[in-house]
Amino acid sequence: MPRLLVVVDGTAEAAVALDKAMDVAEAADGELILLGVESVPSGWEVHRRKKFEGVAREMLARASYSAAARGIPSSTRVEQGDKADVITRIAGQEHCDQIFVAEARSTFANRALAAISAACTGRIAERIISDAGVPVTVVAPKATR
Repeated sequence: MPRLLVVVDGTAEAAVALDKAMDVAEAADGELILLGVESVPSGWEVHRRKKFEGVAREMLARASYSAAARGIPSSTRVEQGDKADVITRIAGQEHCDQIFVAEARSTFANRALAAISAACTGRIAERIISDAGVPVTVVAPKATR
């Protein structure tokens, strides 16, 4: 039974990644690990942690319900930390066979920031692919024309 890790973050791309993961899980009689990831809040943002947990648990509950409706077993986790590090760590802990993740939406500001920080951190999807040790399916945002 393949174990598939799916990062659920409420974006349209994450919903597509979840659909693709459910298709694979259904075809291979697999199981889903649904993961919500939050960056570590600073001291003055501690209140944000409680709010995030509620929102993340609601998103994960909906994703779990969708999987159950298709007869796919699933479990959920909410974690804090660097997104790429958390995803690869949880994939290892859960003995996952594949990871499904949405690529972040790209705005002008995001692209500028990414260009500045790329030398230090790299893009999240690229870091997951290089560190995971298992196949990674990245769902890219739809191009707008």
